[in-house]
Amino acid sequence: LKAINPKVTVTFYPYDVTVSVAETTKLLKVIFDKLKTVDLLINGAGILDDHQIERTIAVNFTGTVNTTTAIMAFWDKRKGGPGGVVANICSVTGFN
Repeated sequence: LKAINPKVTVTFYPYDVTVSVAETTKLLKVIFDKLKTVDLLINGAGILDDHQIERTIAVNFTGTVNTTTAIMAFWDKRKGGPGGVVANICSVTGFN
């Protein structure tokens, strides 16, 4: 991306997506304080474990919902936020 646009900043923050919305909001505050804005949220976490269905749901569904919910407070245009884009990535592997 830097070769295409040197002004682009790509940053990764690995974290446990199964934490609460409040914990996610704390991380997002750190990120927004550092970067000032975030244009894109990529929800790409996913697991497949037939023996731990609760954990699978927590990562694949609840984590996506909580992370997206938490970032909305920072992006809310009605409150002066910049808006943003959410990209949800999933795999058909779970169907095989």
